[in-house]
Amino acid sequence: MSTDFASATSARLLINWLNQRFDAAFGPPEASGEAFLSSDGDHKIGVYIATLWEDDDARIEGLRKLQERWSSGGGLFLLWVPPRAGVPSEEPDASYFVQRVQAAASAMPADARTEVTFPVTLKLVKTREEGGYASVVGGLSRWWTRITENVNGTYHVNSTAIHRLTMDGEARERLWSDIGSLSHSIEVGQAADFDVDDAWTLQRLPDDESHSGFAIIAAPPSLDPTDGISVRRAARKRLAEANQALGALDVDMRVVGLIGSYEYGELETAGATVKAVDPSLFNRLEVVSILADGEIRPTFLPKSLPWA
Repeated sequence: MSTDFASATSARLLINWLNQRFDAAFGPPEASGEAFLSSDGDHKIGVYIATLWEDDDARIEGLRKLQERWSSGGGLFLLWVPPRAGVPSEEPDASYFVQRVQAAASAMPADARTEVTFPVTLKLVKTREEGGYASVVGGLSRWWTRITENVNGTYHVNSTAIHRLTMDGEARERLWSDIGSLSHSIEVGQAADFDVDDAWTLQRLPDDESHSGFAIIAAPPSLDPTDGISVRRAARKRLAEANQALGALDVDMRVVGLIGSYEYGELETAGATVKAVDPSLFNRLEVVSILADGEIRPTFLPKSLPWA
């Protein structure tokens, strides 16, 4: 990810979190080699940002061009694309995508987060009259028990069109109830479509005159975030790169932010993976954290700043 706009914005997100956590006042990040420097006037920290996946130049360039289509209005935004979701590059889908994100961003105050919604259509199929069970594939699969609680008979739900369900608890409960009501209206062998919103996290960082625009955090749709072997391999590689990049800097604290692809921050498992790698890869790093769905998930964190 190097020191491009998306990593610079992610570095700012992590620095803001550190400032709140330690009641500090580190300033905006400035690129220095493959890392960033931030200072509070008396001390410097080095920040290294990297993704837990590999990417290709063509896809990175496509995301960069899309970022430039939005008008930030002086704000600084991060759009978190959920796992297995693709960002459209062809028209008219690309323009529709840009419009949906722009509309959500226009109403956001500084230092806030919201969800950009994209309507999708899912399918409910009744397979048997007996039983009380719903098999679910796709983005709603983790809630198969909640769906099952609302149906009589045996059903199959194809929810591959949705990648991230809203965090709104009331909206979720309405959805389970709506699916239950819909299930009562179809016979064995019949199918019914129902609409739901694919909800992607958009956050606006605190305003800063020196830094504005949109950044997209998007893993390749083929990436499986549950593939522990791939995550472990990526974590080892990124930590080695972080040591090299930060070791070249004269700083008082070394900070690493590894970006993971997860529907929600609470689902990230990369932190546990990092703890299981060779300790020599992180024993000179004061802060190691996972950035997921707009959240900072600390893996290693000092109790206080090293110079406090």
